[in-house]
Amino acid sequence: MDMDKLMTWIRKELPEIDRETAAIYGSHLKELFDSISPESIGADFCHAMTERDYAGAVKACANYYRSKPDVDLSGLLEDEDYDSETAEKAVKGSFREVNVDWTFPEGKIDFLFDPTLVKGPRNHEWLWQFNRHSYWRHMVGAYRETGDEGYVKAFENQLLNWIAQTKAPAEWNAPGSAWRTIECGIRLLGSWPMAFYGFRKSRELSDIALLLMIASMHRQTMHLVAHPTSANWLMMESNGIYTFAALFPELTDSAENRRFAAENLIVELSGQILPDGMQYELSPDYQGVVYNCAANFYVLALNLGYGDEIPESFVELMRGTTRAAVLLSTPGFTQPRTNDTYTIMTDVFTGRAEKLLGNDPSWRYVNSERAEGEPPAGETASAFLPYAGFAVMRSDWGKDAAYLCFDVGPLGMAHMHQDKLNINLYKGSQELIYDDGGGQYEISKARDYGVSGYGHNTVLVDGLAQNRREPRMVTEPIDAGWITNDTFDYAAATYDDTFGPDYTKPATHKREVRFVKPELFLVTDTLSSADGMEHDYEVLFHLDTTRVKPLPGIPNGVISDFGKEYEVAMIPLDGEGEVELRTISAATEPQTQGWYVGRNEATLHEAITVSRRIRGVKEFRFVTLLIPVRAGAPLPTVTRESDGEVAVVVGNKTYRLNLNAGNR
Repeated sequence: MDMDKLMTWIRKELPEIDRETAAIYGSHLKELFDSISPESIGADFCHAMTERDYAGAVKACANYYRSKPDVDLSGLLEDEDYDSETAEKAVKGSFREVNVDWTFPEGKIDFLFDPTLVKGPRNHEWLWQFNRHSYWRHMVGAYRETGDEGYVKAFENQLLNWIAQTKAPAEWNAPGSAWRTIECGIRLLGSWPMAFYGFRKSRELSDIALLLMIASMHRQTMHLVAHPTSANWLMMESNGIYTFAALFPELTDSAENRRFAAENLIVELSGQILPDGMQYELSPDYQGVVYNCAANFYVLALNLGYGDEIPESFVELMRGTTRAAVLLSTPGFTQPRTNDTYTIMTDVFTGRAEKLLGNDPSWRYVNSERAEGEPPAGETASAFLPYAGFAVMRSDWGKDAAYLCFDVGPLGMAHMHQDKLNINLYKGSQELIYDDGGGQYEISKARDYGVSGYGHNTVLVDGLAQNRREPRMVTEPIDAGWITNDTFDYAAATYDDTFGPDYTKPATHKREVRFVKPELFLVTDTLSSADGMEHDYEVLFHLDTTRVKPLPGIPNGVISDFGKEYEVAMIPLDGEGEVELRTISAATEPQTQGWYVGRNEATLHEAITVSRRIRGVKEFRFVTLLIPVRAGAPLPTVTRESDGEVAVVVGNKTYRLNLNAGNR
């Protein structure tokens, strides 16, 4: 190609740009024209390229892509709702990422600017996630709804500025880069194709912008082909490669790139999904990411005629992942927060599964919010996922069920928290004892706290929280002594790994959880010295409120004061030694405690850590009874009838517990 002639034409078309920008656009167009099969575009394009008539070539190529039949993207891009406010703000240069708002002065967007440098705390994710361009989806939706060409003009301006401002730096995955591979993958699998198909027929979108968009998508594709990573990143990268290669077969490397991406997607899903259906990072967020990448790939392959290239084992893994999400689901049809995650709706999995993978009564049950279908078959409503290590105890599948998730598993391959033996307790859709998901990926004390043992419902030894480095995953089923029947559920596990920053082993912690159906959760924590020394032991429970009240007649007993439909009574039954009850809220010294470290749906705010501590002993057994209580209902009462025998009255029902007989 004659680059001088091409750049002269570009500067004539875009007189407001400088020579450096023209060179950037010229290199993109050259790469595109060098990569396109001319015959696939048509005779006019072939003739223009032969004559070095770049104006004619751009026009012919743009006309081809404007008039090309729509691709069936149902189930991939078209189903997303748009938010008109987000679209309006994006046009004006105002954005919100990772709960941080920023408006660019005069609407002039700098795609390499990080507002958290100004506002704090530092969070590299702001710039990275901003460069995923999710707001383009909303602009497309607003344009389709209103027909306002202003959205097209704003999009073109943002697109051209992004191409001019950004390029792949030498350290493309480093902070400040718009070309981190995960962002390239996310752009290519979603926001960019949606913007292309949403705006391509508008004559307010210039031919040069249309082709520069294709050229940039191709450049990003080749960047991903050259620099594959691993885990959920590779799923997103490969999904992006596959999406572009499948939607733009006119490029000579598309068929090979499609095969490359498909192979990665199939191999990665096979390696990442555990036999119980959980993804090996043990986070509902990243389980959803990987599942959606698999589903996007499956949809495109079916819609574009490549379905026979997908093995049945791949489809079975998708079914297994959906089944695990249903089994793990809370009564509000969310996923419990484990490892790094925000609140994920179960229909993220079941909604797509019902459309793509056929009929399953349990998927219909979730998607219809119990109006149709039926819950998954099983001995009881409870379930144990033996490779992820989640013991799910539930009273039933009703909307007001009592529910507890007990984590006895490994760390997870990434996004891990120091949370072995943690519990999440729900009654209906209300979370009573929380795991907040660890907060934003920022550099802050709050983030450190959110992923630590201090921020989970576990124990401290001499003020130190658990701190382990292995195992990341297990290859054999976990033995948690799991029992489920109509009367009770039971699971137990031991933490015998290290504590604190020096990775010492002062003590072991065995936790047993027994669910006396339908409403009592008995949590027994046995602490034993591992070094022969006396220690201080402390058990922690986290409540998303700033108020608790004492339970009348029950020493150290407290009940939450959420002011919502349900409260949780926390009743000590150990009755041994000098146990100190503390409630800690908004503490920063000597240790951060009493905070809810929000993620996308919640910001950092004050909460309460309920602590019971005993000092200077070698062994101690904490026994805590957790009872969901409907607001305004009579408070539970506890009577010690004999040594180890306890009668618990909840409403008009009496439960008798033998604390000396173990939790089974």
